[in-house]
Amino acid sequence: MGYMLLAPELVIMWAARQFIVAKEIAVEHQGKGVQPTAIYQICDLLVKTAREWTKAHGFFVIMGGFALHDADKSFLRVLDERTLTELDNAGEIEWPTITEKEIQDRSKADVFSKGIVLVQTTWFIVSCVSRFATKLAVTELEVVTLAFAVLNGITYWLWWDKPSDVRCVVPVYLKSTEGSSNAKVSEARKQHPIQMATKRDGFLALFRCSFADRRNKHGLVLTILYTFLWVPIKGIFSHLWDMMVQHVIPDDDITRVPTFYGPKENKAFLRRSVSSWIMIGVITLFGAIHFIPWSFTFPTNAERSLWRVSAIFITGGLLLPLFLMIMSDWVSYPTLESTSAIMFGVFIPVYMISRTILLILPLILLRSLPPTAFLELKWSEFLPHI
Repeated sequence: MGYMLLAPELVIMWAARQFIVAKEIAVEHQGKGVQPTAIYQICDLLVKTAREWTKAHGFFVIMGGFALHDADKSFLRVLDERTLTELDNAGEIEWPTITEKEIQDRSKADVFSKGIVLVQTTWFIVSCVSRFATKLAVTELEVVTLAFAVLNGITYWLWWDKPSDVRCVVPVYLKSTEGSSNAKVSEARKQHPIQMATKRDGFLALFRCSFADRRNKHGLVLTILYTFLWVPIKGIFSHLWDMMVQHVIPDDDITRVPTFYGPKENKAFLRRSVSSWIMIGVITLFGAIHFIPWSFTFPTNAERSLWRVSAIFITGGLLLPLFLMIMSDWVSYPTLESTSAIMFGVFIPVYMISRTILLILPLILLRSLPPTAFLELKWSEFLPHI
């Protein structure tokens, strides 16, 4: 929720990447309700059997819903779609037979609850548009909420088939306890005892050990600053970066998928992933909505200028590094990609400050509202009645 408030475009990019990859997985495994592309119709040998996988299965495997166990039922690692397919092609596992209905049964959200949220969101958008049409005042707070309502609708559409808050994985068992031909599984057997020891010791024990070791090396003050200031700040910005580039499960923790994990999609548009172009469109749309109060009456000139500058920056601040990242694919020039990464590192903190201003300023502006802001919209003027 915090990232959705501070960097909603990055969240949309992450959601779009998961949506695209989930659809690609469903197509690759001949999911029902998904039309295979020409390449899959021609190269039908890529799929051994018709498994009837859907986008729900695609989302489920992206979420880390399948876990590999050996023949003795000991946990080895979480499975991504690539490793799952490799093991199946090698005949080392039985393909999981869980159905879409069983996956959705594990979900904590259904169509009804999602529908209620979308109806509420749509009603708010209609109310704002109607107030504009009847020349009733719309507050800056309502404009900001309108922008988030639009993004909320996009997010729900992208994640409509994604299971929510699933707690239990589906085990996939190796057929034999002998050495696997898959390198990732062999590596998992090596790392597994250490990871289980880590889980057994617990987070607090590991934290105390790490804190004491760092204190002995760097002193108490530096250790406190590092632990309680630098680590949280680093975590915030590293997660923002993960939304764009976290395409693989890191080898140092194969017991779970990263929080903002999303495999890299195969589809591309103009040599760049579709999710990047979706992000550009969302940035433009989200920023354009914040230009609505450009001509509103503000209590002071400073607040008007602060709003305008922040609106300009959230609209165009991230477009330049994004375009540099796209250009690096066109011209195959590594310096452009490194430059875009540096610019992201510079612009994202400023962008988050601008977002924070546009979250706090509308609350401050509630102290001075135009008279028509207190008038209710009379729907009887629009709807036929007796």
